[in-house]
Amino acid sequence: MAGLVIDYAAIAISVCSIVVIFLALMAEVLVRYFTSAGLGWPNEVPNLLFPWLIMGGIVIGAQRGSHIAAEAIRSYLSTEQLRRLLMLLHAMVAVAFCYLAWLSLQVIAITKAQVFPMTGLGQAWAYSALLFGFVGIALASLVNIVRVAFAQDPQSLNQTDPEHAP
Repeated sequence: MAGLVIDYAAIAISVCSIVVIFLALMAEVLVRYFTSAGLGWPNEVPNLLFPWLIMGGIVIGAQRGSHIAAEAIRSYLSTEQLRRLLMLLHAMVAVAFCYLAWLSLQVIAITKAQVFPMTGLGQAWAYSALLFGFVGIALASLVNIVRVAFAQDPQSLNQTDPEHAP
């Protein structure tokens, strides 16, 4: 259940980000086409939302196990050895990304004073995507620890759908 919440939240953030970026830039193009002036603020929207789009995609990849992985060692391990290895790796990722989330709070605090001139929004808004991404990856890793712990065969987790196989 927690995995679905993480997945759907990341999808919603990514889709909303790209739609708003597209609509804002389209509005700017239309206004420039029909008048000799632009709106101005749509030029700042990609700076604000592109980091959210990217981090949403990264969290989706982490949640679904679609990240780059080295698979060579898996075939040499027994089921229980693989289970322990995967649980250890997910735990290390969770700890590392919790630390990065904590560091991103410092970045957000530093960038609060910097604002975009047209929208007046703080650059901390864009840097908050780091916090979302790091927390999302840490949570996905914790969910994956539980999945690996209770999977009958941890080797079968995160297998690519035949439809998406190369």
